[in-house]
Amino acid sequence: MRIRHALLGMCFLSATHFSCATPGLDGLTEPPVVTLDTTEIVQRIPAHVPDRTGWADDIAFAIRSLKKDLTAERVCAVIAVIEQESGYQTDPVVANLPKIVRDGLRKKFARLGPLADTAMDTLLSGKAPGSNETFNQRINKLRTERDLDRFFRDMATTYRGRMPGPFAIASALSLILGKGSLEDLNPVTTAGSMQVKVSYARELDDLKSLSDDQLREYLYTRMGGIRVGTARLIDYPASYDDLIYRFADFNVGVYASRNAAFQAMLEDLTGKQLALDGDLLAYEEDGDPTDAESQTLKAMLAFGEQYDVSSWTIRRDAKKEKSEEFETTDSWEKVREAWQQKKGRPPVYARVPEVELNSPKLARTRSTSWFANRVKQRYQTCRSRS
Repeated sequence: MRIRHALLGMCFLSATHFSCATPGLDGLTEPPVVTLDTTEIVQRIPAHVPDRTGWADDIAFAIRSLKKDLTAERVCAVIAVIEQESGYQTDPVVANLPKIVRDGLRKKFARLGPLADTAMDTLLSGKAPGSNETFNQRINKLRTERDLDRFFRDMATTYRGRMPGPFAIASALSLILGKGSLEDLNPVTTAGSMQVKVSYARELDDLKSLSDDQLREYLYTRMGGIRVGTARLIDYPASYDDLIYRFADFNVGVYASRNAAFQAMLEDLTGKQLALDGDLLAYEEDGDPTDAESQTLKAMLAFGEQYDVSSWTIRRDAKKEKSEEFETTDSWEKVREAWQQKKGRPPVYARVPEVELNSPKLARTRSTSWFANRVKQRYQTCRSRS
């Protein structure tokens, strides 16, 4: 089972309690389409939330910007994620943040051995241009994710092109960063009220012109966080018959629920034990695929040998795992055909991926199943607020 790190919290409720098709999200049609106005969206936001109308306006704008109708399904799906990920905070407060930051830096620097303390102290002794406080002093004042994000961005800007301290310290820092840069010390990879990945926001056409600083600051605005998070949640086609799969995908990656079902069939056909995590390939921490063969890819290659699918075709198909196009590949069709023949029943399209979520901000290890069920519960509560 793969372990994923999550910045914010995500409950437990059996998925079997909620199983309903969602035409607004999944591309199915169920006439007539009933849309909501702003007043009706406000009614679905808890009464204790400040500026409910402002939140409703931004949710409506985000959905309309995708050229989609304001259905109760879409509105409540977005609301459920906002409630789970941030509790309607555009810049979520993180408990014990100074300690989390120091512990995280110590862990990164530990690989330097005897140089670790000196290198870390040297790095934190500097000051950002125009600041009277050292980075070490600033850590004690960190409260929110944006504070943390700006802290690491300031540090990267300060030291860019001139590593701190003597040559030995600079060399040590280069060792820990590897092929990366000081920007890679920044642990903030998701931002805003929907905790959307910064890397996803970078791929949106109308945001590509923004610098990293501009993009991150945009995500910390209410409108920016909701707009990008809404796109991440609903702006891709998938034949899911239950919202729980989109919530799971939001947590670990697009089409992860579809791919996890594919992995389960492949495991059954080949007898090879697989991590049902929704990733067919192996990936770096930054999300780029590696050259290493994952266990799933090895199982696909073994399947290909048995069912006359070339290794070239298998490798080509696996590269399409994050797109709808994967469903048109030989690998997809052959595995599903073979499984149906073996079991005598239609193949399952999706299942919740088995991924553990581990973060200093979580009291204990959670899972994608926990997250998806919790958001689904919030979705149902939202639907009852009409």
